[in-house]
Amino acid sequence: MEPKSVFFSVYLWLLFSFLSVAAYAEGSKEITSNGGNRAYLLSTTVATASSPFPTLGTMKVYVKAGESIYAGSSAQGISTGTMNFRAPDGTSYTSGNDANIGLIKNRAQEAAGPLPNANGYTPFIIKVTAAQEGVWEVDFIPENNGATLTGNPPAVAANANWTQPIAQYITAFDVSVRNTANTQFINGRVFTNVFSGILGTFDVGFNGIFNILTKDGYQYTLNNNGQAGNGFGFFVNNKGFRNAAGLPSYQSVDGASANVNVQDPRAADTPTDITQKIFFNPPAADLPATANTPGGGTTWLLTAPVLPTVSNVTFTGTEGTPGKAGTGPLGGNFAFTTSGNGSYLIVIDVNQNGSYTDAIDRKITGTANSGINQVHWDGLDGLGNKVSAGGTTNFNVSVGITTVAGEVHFPFFDVERNVNGLLLSRINGIYAPDDTLYWDDTPITKVGTPSNPLKNLTGISSTINGHKWGTTTTDPNNDADFGNNKSIDTWGYIASKPVYSSVSLQLREADMAVDNVAVVANCAGQPIVYTVTVSNKGPGDVAGAKFSFGYPADITGLTVSSVSTSGTSSTNSEVFTAGNYTTGIDMANGAIRTFTISGKVALTASGGLGVTASVLRPADVTDPDATNPDAAAPTDAVNECNSPPSGTGCNNVIVNTTVIAAAPNAGPDQTIFQYLPATMAAIGTGTWAQLATDANQVTITNKLSNTTTITGLDYLGLYHFTYTNSNGCADSVTLKVIRADLEIPNIITPNNDGKNDVFRIRGLEAYPGTQLIIFNRWGSEVYRADDYRNNWDGSGLAEATYFYILNRRDRDGQITPLKGWVFLKRNK
Repeated sequence: MEPKSVFFSVYLWLLFSFLSVAAYAEGSKEITSNGGNRAYLLSTTVATASSPFPTLGTMKVYVKAGESIYAGSSAQGISTGTMNFRAPDGTSYTSGNDANIGLIKNRAQEAAGPLPNANGYTPFIIKVTAAQEGVWEVDFIPENNGATLTGNPPAVAANANWTQPIAQYITAFDVSVRNTANTQFINGRVFTNVFSGILGTFDVGFNGIFNILTKDGYQYTLNNNGQAGNGFGFFVNNKGFRNAAGLPSYQSVDGASANVNVQDPRAADTPTDITQKIFFNPPAADLPATANTPGGGTTWLLTAPVLPTVSNVTFTGTEGTPGKAGTGPLGGNFAFTTSGNGSYLIVIDVNQNGSYTDAIDRKITGTANSGINQVHWDGLDGLGNKVSAGGTTNFNVSVGITTVAGEVHFPFFDVERNVNGLLLSRINGIYAPDDTLYWDDTPITKVGTPSNPLKNLTGISSTINGHKWGTTTTDPNNDADFGNNKSIDTWGYIASKPVYSSVSLQLREADMAVDNVAVVANCAGQPIVYTVTVSNKGPGDVAGAKFSFGYPADITGLTVSSVSTSGTSSTNSEVFTAGNYTTGIDMANGAIRTFTISGKVALTASGGLGVTASVLRPADVTDPDATNPDAAAPTDAVNECNSPPSGTGCNNVIVNTTVIAAAPNAGPDQTIFQYLPATMAAIGTGTWAQLATDANQVTITNKLSNTTTITGLDYLGLYHFTYTNSNGCADSVTLKVIRADLEIPNIITPNNDGKNDVFRIRGLEAYPGTQLIIFNRWGSEVYRADDYRNNWDGSGLAEATYFYILNRRDRDGQITPLKGWVFLKRNK
């Protein structure tokens, strides 16, 4: 009796255990519990248009140390069907090919869940060690290893009996977590990043209910509500389809999945791209905020919802100046940081009357994204006109930002029809429950029955219209409806109350100009002087502008000075480099400053000698005709001058080209005897002139000839002359007039060596008509010349001493006799 009694007691204990545990599973049981048709789990490595991110039916489950994983698959042990497990510590497991352990044989076992649930399937069990606590990954491998794709599986109702097809489909799957005491299963531990399913035909609906958990702690319940589309890839993210900048586009895409920009749900999250987690039950309350994952990483799990915040509202000019900007086209950038996506409204009080509702006030709206946002203002008012500079007056700006949290996007690929629309409800956080949905299908080509409205950015309750498109069909081959080969996005979020902030800014404008470049002297080898005038035509003052003077290597010894010729101005930080002079310049509105720039032109210079004078605006100060409105600070006056929108040319740059002539050469200085004419021979073309300061003015025979005779040198002293060319350059020559005292030699040596060959009397030229008589030692006359020209060479006479009488004729006609001797020496 005792053995029987013991058996009976054990039986009662087992029966009590089975009856006390409610039927439980996490997987296909949950998504078939709401009617409609069965969505087979697609397990493959092959991407399709409707399932662009395939997996081997990968599910994820959070398990604590000491708990156990119970898993089953309808493909277990059939051909290559198996289950593979990856633990956070890197350990891998497999259920092998056992045809019993881990096999879900039919609908009844699927609905019952794993043993010890009554009528449950026999699970494959793994007990988790302390090192393996975290998120596990489970692959459900189909019969052919998922390497190929076959035809559609049979379409069956969600709660109907089924037979596992020989294909890449998993009909039933389950991952359950058993507690450490082995007394119950724990709900809400299993999730996936992407669910790839197939219904088997186009004319049936999928009613699976999922639970969505967002990274910022918000939870949604999603009912697919009869979605009709044979194959589909289902995942949830925070951006939907992205634009070229990687930001949410908030639009559907008129093309298949291969042509869209979307975050791969299988990839790790980035700081800005988040794949939300799809749970089969409401997430368990004991989930941690983060957990280890296979491969040594971590993932986020359950956190408390946090309302979005706005901070760090600033304004910076386009070229980087905090709080200050140039007028249009420069403008500047507003920046702010948000903890969630949303929208913004920036209003500039243009007329500064304290009201932000006037037509002239500029209003800028747009979409804000989590993190740092930057919004450009082009400097225009609400009427499209350029806002005038306000000097030192601040413009007040109101920045209102509405941010969102818990953002969920549901990208659908190749879903031909969604006749009932989704049923989505946020179940936690402020204003919960909230079932508002949004979409924008305006880019989609209208085929079949489009969504109505095509664009819903204000929000519609999903119980009224959960983004419906297409019409019901009984033709399994009729895929020609609005969603065929399209990528359609639907989203929801929680919007915060607008957060307002204020910021002030200054607008600056000044018309800087180089008004004139004048040059004095422009000949090779001569000094050259440039006079440059720079002005600020306003309307604002300028600090930190830059004046530059570029010059060629033919100008050397450059010196620069400047003075304020009108208004208030100053210079600072002069820099001389090879071929360029720059200085900082501050100028009040209306000021004029004159630069005097001196140098010397090289003797080798010729042709055109070009210099460039320019003035460059400071950063974030608009010069009306010389502003390049890119984000780079101005560095090149010509670039600023020739950039749109002002077009080529401006008053900031003047190029001066001066033709350089050869410097004149008036010849060497001369010493001339009194009364005699002088001959001056210059090099080059020019004009002779005597300095007016000379006490005694003379006669220049031909002033326009480079060779001329000077007469009237009757007075002793210095006479000064200039030879000036057509460029105004001059060279000078000095004539020294000396008394014509005669110097009579006492020897001649007529041997044709060019020395003392004749009886040359120095100064004789001043006494024309002077008579010379030569006598030998016996008193006989041997030579006579009534107007002696310094040409007696003793021809025909023997070497000896001879005597002369020189009758000098003075300017007044008087004769002064001079006597002496001269020795005629012949070479032997």
